Amino acid sequence: MPPVIADPQSTHSSRTVVSRRRTQISLNVMSDPAPTLMSDLPQDYVISFSLRSLRHEARRIIEWFQDHTDGNQWIVVIGLTSRLIETLTTGRNALNGVPYRFQWEDTTGLIKVVPRGEHEIATSQFTTVIHDELKAMGLPRKEVVWVGSKTYRSGTSSGKEADNSYLPPSRHTRPIENAGYPSLVIETGVSESLGRLRQDARKWFADSAGDVRIIILIHASENIVCFEQWQLAPSTAPRPLNKRYIDTLRAETPNIPPLTGQPAQLQQVYCANQVDVTRNSVPGMPNVIDGAPMVLPFIAIHDRPPGPGEWDIVIGQQEFDDIADLLL
Repeated sequence: MPPVIADPQSTHSSRTVVSRRRTQISLNVMSDPAPTLMSDLPQDYVISFSLRSLRHEARRIIEWFQDHTDGNQWIVVIGLTSRLIETLTTGRNALNGVPYRFQWEDTTGLIKVVPRGEHEIATSQFTTVIHDELKAMGLPRKEVVWVGSKTYRSGTSSGKEADNSYLPPSRHTRPIENAGYPSLVIETGVSESLGRLRQDARKWFADSAGDVRIIILIHASENIVCFEQWQLAPSTAPRPLNKRYIDTLRAETPNIPPLTGQPAQLQQVYCANQVDVTRNSVPGMPNVIDGAPMVLPFIAIHDRPPGPGEWDIVIGQQEFDDIADLLL
């Protein structure tokens, strides 16, 4: 169905939900203390001490989501060995067919089970929108590189995977395993995971010292799919960030994040934009979309200014409706 902006009568309840969510996000800023693997996990997360129990818990989570659209998708792994880390980072079938994303610090790991095929489709569809725009600009195929859930290591004792990420040409290396951090990261989850997803966004910015420029969080429940665009504030921003300053940043066209590195201790992370796609409470009526368009500056994604025939990526209402279609 084609997307529409909320109408006063037929979409009142949907608009109320969206309005409430946007009021909450308008003040969303993340700074100290630094996140840990346990930060903002859902209350019902589970703990595993071995690969055998990890496989069992992952299967239980997948079975839960066969009949539910929300719930816990996280497993904390205690007592990691180097062998188990290697198994989880290199063996995509390590959990006997259960798709997952893995991160770890020292001997503690965190598994995000990918609960439903629709979530992988949402990541893929959002990726495709950006990819198609870059190809429409005539960029060579070899310059447009997505590295999927590639493992990025921070030092010798920690690492992290995204749902997908974009690697600009300036950071390409041979072999690709040695490439620099991506400029754009996409993380997807259920709505109960929102707090943890936001902590993951902070971790991407911190671990990369600001080389990651934009993080897109996609989270879904039964009736709403939300897309959040997180960025770093400039180093000259007031401390702490305030709503007036954030509104000034959001009003810039385009709102370009810092293009130079920032050490983790100086970073202030904020939500630059949020787009909500809500199922209409009236059967047969179009989905309700609030917050579109979302603009991804070319210079932030591709790590260079746009040349002739190149432009900022603008994701409009129709694109968001198409992406969310299979989740609502």
